[in-house]
Amino acid sequence: MATQYFGSLDGLTSTGPDSPTTPGTDGASSKRTNALSTKLATVLSSSYADYEIRDALRLLDRRDVHNDEETRRTLKSNAQKEVIDCNAKIVDDFGQVAEQLQRVGAMIATLNETCAAMREHIIAAKHESDPVLEEASTLISRKQETETKQQLLNAFTAHFLVSTADLNALTSSAEPLDDQFFAVLARVKQIHRDCEILLGYENQRLGLEVMEQTARHLDAGFKKLYTWIQREFKALDLEDPHISGSIRRGLRVLSERPTLFQNCLDFFAEARQSTLADAFQAALTGSAGAAKAIEFSTHEPLRYVGDMLAWVHSAAVSEKEALEGLFVSDADKISKGLSAGRASEPWARISRARRTKDVVFDGRRALSDLISRNLASVCETLKSRIDVAIRSSADPVVAFKIFNLLDFYRNIFTKLLGAESSLSKAIGTLQSSTLAHFEAMMEEQTTAATADNTPSTDLAPPAFLTTALTQFSEVARARGPQMSETELERLFAAVLSGILTACAEAAVQIPDVRRSTIYRLNYMGAMRSTLASVSAQVPPAQVPLERATSEVRSLHHQLVDHLSTTLLEDSGVRDLMQEIDARRSHDAQARRAWAADHLDEAAQRLDDFLASALMDAQEGLKNLLDRTLAKDVVSEAVERFCTEFDELEGILEIMNTEHVGADADQGVGNDHVNGQAVSIRDRYPRTSTEVRALLS
Repeated sequence: MATQYFGSLDGLTSTGPDSPTTPGTDGASSKRTNALSTKLATVLSSSYADYEIRDALRLLDRRDVHNDEETRRTLKSNAQKEVIDCNAKIVDDFGQVAEQLQRVGAMIATLNETCAAMREHIIAAKHESDPVLEEASTLISRKQETETKQQLLNAFTAHFLVSTADLNALTSSAEPLDDQFFAVLARVKQIHRDCEILLGYENQRLGLEVMEQTARHLDAGFKKLYTWIQREFKALDLEDPHISGSIRRGLRVLSERPTLFQNCLDFFAEARQSTLADAFQAALTGSAGAAKAIEFSTHEPLRYVGDMLAWVHSAAVSEKEALEGLFVSDADKISKGLSAGRASEPWARISRARRTKDVVFDGRRALSDLISRNLASVCETLKSRIDVAIRSSADPVVAFKIFNLLDFYRNIFTKLLGAESSLSKAIGTLQSSTLAHFEAMMEEQTTAATADNTPSTDLAPPAFLTTALTQFSEVARARGPQMSETELERLFAAVLSGILTACAEAAVQIPDVRRSTIYRLNYMGAMRSTLASVSAQVPPAQVPLERATSEVRSLHHQLVDHLSTTLLEDSGVRDLMQEIDARRSHDAQARRAWAADHLDEAAQRLDDFLASALMDAQEGLKNLLDRTLAKDVVSEAVERFCTEFDELEGILEIMNTEHVGADADQGVGNDHVNGQAVSIRDRYPRTSTEVRALLS
């Protein structure tokens, strides 16, 4: 485009020598040339990248301007003409706008006049409506306050007031005690608790009135519940192991009034006492359709007591199964109710203040206490009947078996109701009295049996010891492994201590030591045998068994000592050894003379003894009932005798050697009998080998 518009300028700006000039116009030409050069320089120095030039060139392109001489000559005039035409058109347009603005101005003036008139009317209307608006505003605010009060009243009525129908369901005895009763009771309790909020305001009259009213309703409701539970307890069938849920629910709710709750339990316990006492009496006598009267077995005290205890156990189990649901499963809820009730009852608070600490409700303990109270009358009858049965029995073994039976049931009742239950304590008291009666009978029996405790000629254990051992065995076996060491010691003292003392006194009366020892061995052996058989079933019997074994062992050693001493004395061995010891200080000639005078006689005495020594020893122990023990005693006594004889033989050998040497030194020959030389050993020829052979 620049080429199109400005390409022909080169010819105009050329100043070469060939350029035409006009004469006489050199000065003017020079000025024009300078102006043209300046303009050309300006044009040439301009940047055609300028936005305005480029926009202008684009405008020329759109207007289809051709780059020719005519166009270039008229371009400015054409442009000015177009500008003038545009300005004229703009002026025409502004004229129309001015006309429209005049019309708008007239309309605005009219509107201003109208607005001013309306403003005057509004101000006048406002002055007239202000009192009405104020009154309407006051009425609206009053209406809102009234509606708020109505809402508060409705809410208060709905929450703090109970309808007549609900009050009838809560307090009227004619209405059934159903879910509606418990729902209304719960609502009234909630209202009573919420009254504490009302008491927090300055005006407490409303809170006090509502609280007093709800307190009366609650008292009436709990009284109705209390009466209903008592009525249900009267008709309660404990043969059915499941108590209805309504009774359980009623007791849970009634626990919030501890006094009424305890009164209900007292009433129920009294009713059950009477019922169970009648049932026990019927079981004893066989009335009221009982299968068999327990009193038919009074001639058998053990069975009689066992049947009564079995009936009491069955009754206790039935009571527990029937009443367990009242306390165990709902123990937590009842405990919470009792805690809340103690806090709400003034007398409960006073009694609680007197205690060091509150007693936490224990469901199982409460159940145990209730069952014990139910069986209180039965326990009294049971104690009197068992006491009569024990005192009427003259057999101490039966009395102890009854004691064992009582201990068995005491353990059962302890597991069933606890060790602190009155039933367990009653059985424990019966145990103590039974054991005391047993010991008294054993003391009387021992005194009567040992009145004449003279030993028999055959030295057999006395009959009263055999009877006592039989009784001890029966009693211990009946007690069995559960017998403790303390119980065994007490039983031993009651049954055998007096008997053993009498036997020991009788043994002292026997003048012969051997016979006295045999008598003691016989009765101690019998006792040891009994204890050995008992210890297999009663482990604590090992203690007295060890004592008896030790005593038998001691008596065994005493009898061996006595028999060996008898053998040494009857054979003359002991006397001979004592004579030899007494003459050790004498000279050889004196000892030889003494030996010549006495050894022949001593040898003859020994031979006479050996002929029947073993038979005599065995005959002397024929009254010892334990033949094995008798054989051992003889064997040990003979062995001791042979040991002493071995020592005597050694002494004689030494004496013989000494005498032979002394005679040779002095030139004195040995003693001669019938021309034969006789030594000390020849005068006492028996050897230990021969003695052992004769006594074996």
